[in-house]
Amino acid sequence: MKKLLIIGLLALVVVTGGMFAYSYTTATATIAVTAPTSDFASITAGAGPTMPAVFGKFVGTWPSGTLFTITPDPNYTGDLVIKVYIANAGQLIRYYDHCNMALELQDSTGTKVDDQQIFQILNLQNAEIEFYWANGTGTGPYKVEISGGSFRLHQWKMLTGGSTSPQVWCEVTQR
Repeated sequence: MKKLLIIGLLALVVVTGGMFAYSYTTATATIAVTAPTSDFASITAGAGPTMPAVFGKFVGTWPSGTLFTITPDPNYTGDLVIKVYIANAGQLIRYYDHCNMALELQDSTGTKVDDQQIFQILNLQNAEIEFYWANGTGTGPYKVEISGGSFRLHQWKMLTGGSTSPQVWCEVTQR
């Protein structure tokens, strides 16, 4: 009985499978995309603040200055996310008790233009911050500014393989 059922099912699959195999059609569609001719924004590193010579248990504040200038393409109609990182936090932690930088996104008139309209703290425990810029906000070009902050070196100077100079990285993406 079981053999007859299996043979019957196989015969049914063979007979009906042939009918369905010839009943489908295919088509292909091509979507034309125009390649971009420029970036949606450009970033230029600013002269930035000059860090004083450091030694021993040196404590200081960051001088204000422009870290990056961001110029959106005039034809770009979207919003931007500006991410700022400390790229060498692992090296800095060997020398610093703390290293805090107050950063803000400003337009060419010095007005804060990020969505939150506040400064953000970049430090060794939070080595990445984000600013959100809505298209049409402020007057370009825009700049990431150090508006304050402080640092303190460890009391021992015998550590090697580190750095006392923060490497700050900026990335602009579409929102």
